[in-house]
Amino acid sequence: MLVSMVNLMYIEFTDSGMVVPDILTIGYIDGDGIGPEITGAMIGVVNSAIELAYQGSRSIEWHKILIGTEAYEKFGTYVPEDSIKEIQKMYIAMKSTLNFMPDKRDLNTILRKRLGLYSNIRILKYIEGMDIPVNTFNRLNLTIIRDSTPNSHIFYHSSESTDDLIRFISDNYGLNITPDSGIYMMPQSKFRTRKIAKQAVRYSRRNGKKKITILESQQNHEFANWCIEEASAQEDVGYEVLKTREFMKRLISSPEDFEVILVDNVLSQTLVDYLAGTINIEYGSSIGDECAVFEAVQSSLPSEAGYDAADPLSFILSGCEMLMHIGWVEAAQIIENAISAAFRDNKIPKDINTRPDISPIKCSEFSSEIIKRMNGV
Repeated sequence: MLVSMVNLMYIEFTDSGMVVPDILTIGYIDGDGIGPEITGAMIGVVNSAIELAYQGSRSIEWHKILIGTEAYEKFGTYVPEDSIKEIQKMYIAMKSTLNFMPDKRDLNTILRKRLGLYSNIRILKYIEGMDIPVNTFNRLNLTIIRDSTPNSHIFYHSSESTDDLIRFISDNYGLNITPDSGIYMMPQSKFRTRKIAKQAVRYSRRNGKKKITILESQQNHEFANWCIEEASAQEDVGYEVLKTREFMKRLISSPEDFEVILVDNVLSQTLVDYLAGTINIEYGSSIGDECAVFEAVQSSLPSEAGYDAADPLSFILSGCEMLMHIGWVEAAQIIENAISAAFRDNKIPKDINTRPDISPIKCSEFSSEIIKRMNGV
């Protein structure tokens, strides 16, 4: 349940649900590389849609949060503790692109762990006006929910730790692993799996989804079984269990049959890569019990920074998803309709432009074209 109250600045939670103030403070992480450019585009589009939808009765007060290179230059750390506390206080943040740290660690993963963002939500949806190679995907509107933090471990061949592990497994379990092997290991936690399944149920309720599809792989039956335990306890959201091969066949022929997909991390990466590569749009969020971070799903591309050449579409659509999350549905619909209108008029950013006869437009131009079409220009 969503309740709107005047003069509160932060989201609060009561027994009745999430309380969203009309003037709401939301954090944003400018990010690295192209991050500031796509952040500016996203904020401009979201602000314009809110103004048009609510005529000044609702607004977002944007609060900058330092994480990434800018944070390191100012505080000597890439993820300051004060920044974590700010996100926790506001509950919601918009996160732009982040570089890897010098030691190659992923800042996105570090941030998710620090904030307890255990569920990763990826939306793959056809928007009217897009060019797509699979004709049936004009009926695609799919949400994939999975574990947000990598739980796999790789032991490379010829390392001392791998040699020790091979000897241990061979001695204690009788498995014949040749000494020149590497080992890939992916633990599956019942506790985490059931939490992610519960998040899928909450997401389905909040977004009016009627059915969750649980994907079962031959290598990981326990994931599906634990998801079933959680889903079967719910009366208002249905579920089905499908083998991967059957799901893919039905997805191609009848994508409208599917709404929310629960999948383990091994299958999910293949599925997301395939769908994102087909429709060229992927967006979403990472959500926990106390925070929700809506993300630009793209690389930071430092070499392209400052040229106004970035594609802001993913982050703008994540802004749409944020508006849906807080119940400002009218503003979200205005943005999506305006994007469709821009596509129909061949105003297309570079990452989804598949037509050689159309020149992709700049980052700032694309956001301006969206805003124009909100107002019927």
